[in-house]
Amino acid sequence: MTAYERRKNLIDRNEELESLGMGCNGCSGTCCTYEANSMMVTPVEAVELVEHLKTSGQFNNDLKIRLQETVAKYRLDQGLGNGKRSYLRRTYTCPFFNHKELGCPIPREVKPFGCIAFNSHHVELKAGEHCYSEKEILEKRETLAIDESVLNEELKKQHGLYWDKVPMPVALLDFFRS
Repeated sequence: MTAYERRKNLIDRNEELESLGMGCNGCSGTCCTYEANSMMVTPVEAVELVEHLKTSGQFNNDLKIRLQETVAKYRLDQGLGNGKRSYLRRTYTCPFFNHKELGCPIPREVKPFGCIAFNSHHVELKAGEHCYSEKEILEKRETLAIDESVLNEELKKQHGLYWDKVPMPVALLDFFRS
């Protein structure tokens, strides 16, 4: 299963809402900031994002510094428990959120599942006031991704990862070490 296929139902829903005028294009990106973001990723999501970043020339020292700054500023490496269960979910501003232009620079095909499922439900959105995570489409995605738990375990062994799900910047930093 490809990265796109893993996200297809989420992308379809995202595009459906956009066609109804309920997209993210006019929003300031509150969901990407410490006000609302606590995105965590699995090994599959992290590997697919890392592969995109490497292919596009973005997996570099500048990114590593941004990730380290994000982890330090929001204390994302504190209280992670054993990686199977996070004892304290922390909010943080996404290291890809640049405060200059609207929209995310990460394509939907490799974006974390939770990011794609956090959708607008109102036209003329300005500051995330009518956005929420659509848990039902995330649950449906999980039923479609039959091989994913096995793949996550394989990726953990292959890359020496201890975690099942951690904050995205923590996960990406692990790939600078492996």
